[in-house]
Amino acid sequence: MQAPRDSARGSSPNLRLRLRRASTVLALLPICLLHAGCGARAPSSRGASVLVVGGRGGPVAASRLARRFAFVYARCIYLRRPPRLPGATAALSRDLAAAASRVPPARRGLHPRALAVTLWPRGAALAGVVEIGDGRSSPFSVGFLVRKQGSRWRVVTISPPG
Repeated sequence: MQAPRDSARGSSPNLRLRLRRASTVLALLPICLLHAGCGARAPSSRGASVLVVGGRGGPVAASRLARRFAFVYARCIYLRRPPRLPGATAALSRDLAAAASRVPPARRGLHPRALAVTLWPRGAALAGVVEIGDGRSSPFSVGFLVRKQGSRWRVVTISPPG
């Protein structure tokens, strides 16, 4: 009688399947906890945060805009004439165009990208940090703030690279 193929490694197909499912659950656990914690805070006595309470155009729309902004910004940070960035106010677009003129010529040919984007609620706004790497220089981070203006979420400020 022939022994099962996996017995040489000491595990059965059922055990491997259970271990794979368990590892998937463990991998998803931090994400689930992070999402559960986003809305778990009670509103403060000063009034409920738009991001905590949610609702139409709430945290999902703000975080979607923040991530889109971060990824597009990272790709075009070294361009001489950056495109209009998603959700950027007119004043912020002017500031970014002025900053583009100060990019060192040696970086113009590089291809930067977002390495990580971190977002967290900040009152009625959403603060974000994008870590940018170009494969040659040391990675750096840029902070930004997304705030609701009228009925739309807009990126209103950005910090210099740090």
